[in-house]
Parts: sequence; C-alpha cells; structure tokens
Amino acid sequence: MEKIAKVSSGTLPELTLCMAETFMGIPYVAHTLEGNANEQLVCRFDALDCTTLVDVSVALALAKKEDLTYEQFLSIMTQLRYMGGVIDGYPSRQHYFLSWRNQGVASGLLNDVTEGLGGISYDKQINFMSGHADLYKGIDSETALNKIKDNEQAVNAEEYKYIPKTSVRNIESKLQDGDIIGITSTIAGLDCNHQGIVKMQKGRAYLVHASTTAKKVIESPEPLADYLNSVKRHSGIIVLRLNG
Repeated sequence: MEKIAKVSSGTLPELTLCMAETFMGIPYVAHTLEGNANEQLVCRFDALDCTTLVDVSVALALAKKEDLTYEQFLSIMTQLRYMGGVIDGYPSRQHYFLSWRNQGVASGLLNDVTEGLGGISYDKQINFMSGHADLYKGIDSETALNKIKDNEQAVNAEEYKYIPKTSVRNIESKLQDGDIIGITSTIAGLDCNHQGIVKMQKGRAYLVHASTTAKKVIESPEPLADYLNSVKRHSGIIVLRLNG
C-alpha cells in the first residue's frame, strides 16, 4: 500500500494506469477469487490475475480520486465486481468481461469507444460457462447453472463492436493512457481471453497486464498490435474508456 499512497493526482484513466503500474512484478495467480464455501468479496494485492488487476486498479483510482477510506474502497470493489453491487452467490459475480462492460457503461463509469475507433460488429453467442459448467466449482446446482444462463442471456441481448487484430495497428495512436482493453476470443462461446490497461509510448500502445506467460504483472515488451498477432486465440479488442 506504500506505493499506492505515493500515486499523484490525475484523471481517472491516468490514476487507473498509475495504480496498475504499482503492481508491476506482483505474481500472476489464477483463481484468486475461488475457494470460499460462500461467495464473498476477495481483495488481494499480493497475487493478481488479468481480471482482478483491472478491477482493483479502477477501484483504487476511484478511491484515490475521492479520498475515500479503505472500507469505502471495498464497497467500490463490490459495486464493480457484482451485478447491481450485490453479492448473492457465485452467479452474481460478473464472470464475463462484457457483463462488466455493460454495468460500467450503464452506470456512467465507462464509455465503450470501440465503434468510434472503427470497430465492427462482434456477433457472437456467449455461453462458455453454461456449456462447460463442469469447469466451474461455483456452478454446483441446477439453480446456479440457470442463473449463469440468465446472465449469459443478458449479455447476448446487447450489441457489441470489436476491432479485429489485423486493424489494431492502424488505431493504436488513437488509444489513451488508462484505456481498458478486453481481448476478444476465437474460442466458441467465450467473449474475451484477457484484459489489461493501455500505456502509450511514442504513438504505440502497450499493455499493463497480469501475464500468464511471465507469471507476473508486466508492461508488454511489444506494442499491443504485435502482442495480439502473436497469440492465435486472440481475435481483436474492445476498448473501454473511464469517465472522470
């Protein structure tokens, strides 16, 4: 927390990037939110995955900007991570990036700027979790499965844009520090494989993210377009911009 206390003021996107950078070198650990008998808020600074890096960084930025207490920070975390800001079992957590996106846009926290950057229709049925329920310990009953299916239906009711990875190089210079990137997936039923936060350098976008390859939080050594093209299961990006 000492590094966080030293973060200077700025816009919400700038603060979010600063917060993410304070976690450089923190170990990547998968499934950090799992393992509790009952769903509860988990907030760790010693181990992160790509999802928790983003939501923790946004929540810390909001708390820093408004000079909030740690308890108020935890309340923001709950608002970001759970549907309607209410913890009501495993299915109430926003497991899909698009679900997180939808709530953030509806609340006014986020703008989806993908279309304005030249995005095209992202027509895909999202149903990976319900189709692979055996992979998720939290889907432990028919009731939980049906709630997951309801959540997927809500995601599928919206329209989305994405920028194919072959086009990302052309728009990199239009990205901004603190933009939140959802990396879309070629895997059937899955919306996004990965996510991270943009850092601009000399007109190129780099990704601050919890890397499964490096096993820690890093700034990508290659620009975003090059990184996307190096991973076959990545199909493109969705770009979210924080208000404030």
